[in-house]
Amino acid sequence: MSTQLTTHPSTDQTTHPQIDFAARTNESFAHSLKHFWRDGAYQKVVAEAKATGANDVAGLERSMRSSRAYQLYGWLERRAQQVKYQSRWGMTPALAPQQEELSRILDDGAKQHPGRLHLDPAMAMPAYVADTDIHQIPGGIWNGDETAFVYEWATAAVSFSMLDPDTPLDWYAALMRERFAPNTILDIGCTLGGSTRALKRAMPDAEIHGCDVSAPAMKLAHLRTVEAGQEIDFWQMNGEDLGFDDARFDLVTSHWLIHEVPPSALRRIMAEGKRVLKPGGTFAMYDMYLTPGGTIDAWLLDGYAARNNEPFMYQARNLDLQTELEAAGFTDVQIELSGLQANADVLSGKLPNSRTHYMSVITARVPE
Repeated sequence: MSTQLTTHPSTDQTTHPQIDFAARTNESFAHSLKHFWRDGAYQKVVAEAKATGANDVAGLERSMRSSRAYQLYGWLERRAQQVKYQSRWGMTPALAPQQEELSRILDDGAKQHPGRLHLDPAMAMPAYVADTDIHQIPGGIWNGDETAFVYEWATAAVSFSMLDPDTPLDWYAALMRERFAPNTILDIGCTLGGSTRALKRAMPDAEIHGCDVSAPAMKLAHLRTVEAGQEIDFWQMNGEDLGFDDARFDLVTSHWLIHEVPPSALRRIMAEGKRVLKPGGTFAMYDMYLTPGGTIDAWLLDGYAARNNEPFMYQARNLDLQTELEAAGFTDVQIELSGLQANADVLSGKLPNSRTHYMSVITARVPE
């Protein structure tokens, strides 16, 4: 069995799971499927979709159902994820036998700076989390300690934005620093804390907190943050019911959260965000929302959501977020495409040669 070499700062024991040759080979196979899906199959589908002349998502779906290229594209989009997570040598079967050791790693990590990790065993898991194997991860990332390591392994690969995972997070964190210069920050739905640590790298003197409903995710986020030498508090907490005082933060933010929750939950998150923000504070979201490639772009995003167990993506894409934020009491709403992607071709509506997800920055302010 081979291991990654990152070690616990106070011992010689690894703090990563063991991943053998078969699991690594399976991961490589899943990636090869995804590369074909995102390039050749995608390009053929886009060419055929353009030829239909359809000008709405429903009409385009009807026109393309009989396309062999689209059938292959959709099959690859769903099955590559299943190979990655669920197959005989997939990530979940590879790590499930290591649950006891992985729990020990998290328990040992929780003993370091224990005042920075706040778990709530009595917290009720939202049904929209508990009832969905999000991203096709069996059991999600809350149902066992090993699931947090599965998600960490999965997100260590190249992201859909065709960038390494930290690049968009670091860009976004720098944007928050430059525009708003916050001193106190809450990162909602932070899962393993990647976005939270990016905020800390950009603003090392800021007081930063991250929260998520998943206890395993919060324990692993805490461990990786301790290993990084950063000081961040992590809380097992639902963004719909934040346990913080009114007017506590300068910035409340999230990354890849709005498409993971139903609109009713998002409205409660907005209301809670406004409550815990100071006057003049900023509520910010970094997520898939705008579809600059028009009908085809929106159709592909809706298809991705359906095939990858993202049940609320369609609803999020069709929400009028400016109206929703203003109804929640925010002002100065801005919605823009990520500066990492907003080049002249994209802004003109041209689709890229490789499939990607466009990220949007949505910000709003609390009145002074």
